[in-house]
Amino acid sequence: MNILFVHEVDWLNKVVFDIHSLAEAMSLRGHKISAVDYENTWQRNHFFDLGSFKTRLFKGVSRALPGASVNLHRPGFIKMPGLSRLSVAITTYYEICRIVRQEKIDAIVLYSVPTSGLQAVSIAGKFSIPVIFRSIDILNQLVPSPALRPFTRFLEKKVYAGADKILTLTPGLSEYVIRLGADRRKVNLLLMPVDTGIFHPMPEPGYLREKWGLAPHDRVVLFMGTLFDFSGLDTFIPGFAKVTEKVPEAKLLILGDGPQRARLDALISELKLKDRVIITGFQPYDTMPQYINLAAVCINTFNVTDATRDIFPGKTVQFLACGKPLVATALPGMSAVIPGEKQGIVYVTTPEEMVKEIISLLEYGERSQRLGEAGLAYIRQSHSYESIARQLEEQIVEAIMQK
Repeated sequence: MNILFVHEVDWLNKVVFDIHSLAEAMSLRGHKISAVDYENTWQRNHFFDLGSFKTRLFKGVSRALPGASVNLHRPGFIKMPGLSRLSVAITTYYEICRIVRQEKIDAIVLYSVPTSGLQAVSIAGKFSIPVIFRSIDILNQLVPSPALRPFTRFLEKKVYAGADKILTLTPGLSEYVIRLGADRRKVNLLLMPVDTGIFHPMPEPGYLREKWGLAPHDRVVLFMGTLFDFSGLDTFIPGFAKVTEKVPEAKLLILGDGPQRARLDALISELKLKDRVIITGFQPYDTMPQYINLAAVCINTFNVTDATRDIFPGKTVQFLACGKPLVATALPGMSAVIPGEKQGIVYVTTPEEMVKEIISLLEYGERSQRLGEAGLAYIRQSHSYESIARQLEEQIVEAIMQK
């Protein structure tokens, strides 16, 4: 099949996540994969760099799975605040039309709403091909400006109503899209994929300890991901001192960057925890398994908010695939998919509980090992990218036949 994936963020610089894994997995199954993105991380190269309406083509892109090949089309736009997304909404429409016609696209897999969602649905109707919407977030809650969230929610309703299928990451997201107008009969669950050939238990890479000043005996507690304001790290870090009181060799390694970075840096300095808490910034995707295998315990400290309540953080399956115990905030969307300790996860509801469970896992190796083994067994059974890609393929074929 010829399949087009459509998103509204920077495909090349965005942290590798669901869309990369699924698109590349479908490529490895023999399908021809095209993609359209929006360079939302754009910057001007010089004062007179106002952008261009020309589309740039990146052939053979592979970020998640070795050997995969995605042809990425990046529509041009005006490099001016406000006008950039508005102009790319127009150029994206024409670029999707051109790709569908020239590449004889059989189906569109859509992740986008405000920038290119309605365009994709409209074009699919024009060419009588199905749109499969992949729901992994409460999209209107990710819009930085609160004033624009109602409009984004309105567009979500239009896109969900127009999609031929909607594949959600959690049961909570299924109910969310149905509340916004999706036909319940068109909504199905598709779990988060992980490549167990890349993410798996491996010997600890010693060079990373040297790089970040970690002693051979230090016990690493690892947080990984974009530092959004809902990260929960700002309430967890003050309590980390209690972890080090009980386990003096404990160190917190925060692998990521984002809007909350400056606030966390200031907090670490204020609490005099610079020798205990390390923020690395974003690191190359191919080093993620090595960092995870450096950890004694992995954590997800997210606050429960409208943006996080029904999501399933992709790092969850990466931690478990490496055989690491995970202590996580009890996000309803996450716990609905993975119930708990029999699958390698200890759920907590407060930062104090988080601290208590981390201390327990660092002090009692037998429990930690048992959780790690349980998580690894669960992942191999339920989240391998081969299995998830096969399910996506079946859903696309069914959508084409129904169309």
